[in-house]
Amino acid sequence: MQKPSDNWKRIRRAALERAQRTAIDPLSPLYDLYLGVCAVYLAGFLHFNLFERATDFTWFTACIVICVAVAGLLVPVLTGSIMTLHFASKKMERLIGE
Repeated sequence: MQKPSDNWKRIRRAALERAQRTAIDPLSPLYDLYLGVCAVYLAGFLHFNLFERATDFTWFTACIVICVAVAGLLVPVLTGSIMTLHFASKKMERLIGE
């Protein structure tokens, strides 16, 4: 079996780098979004478990409950997305490094 030519190696590397620029790099803001969602969920969890509860239920408390609930729903969805993005990125970097 013959070794791949230098031209084929350059074309392969260019194609992999372009795939990473078009598929992986635009999704990198998901990391920041995931960090923000986890921070909101953790802050809300700690707020409702550690601080004393007032007897009145205000609009502010209702907004906090809704935000924490939405963050709680987004955490598992974004966890799967972030893990898939991470593993795809590492695989792409390993292929480019070959």
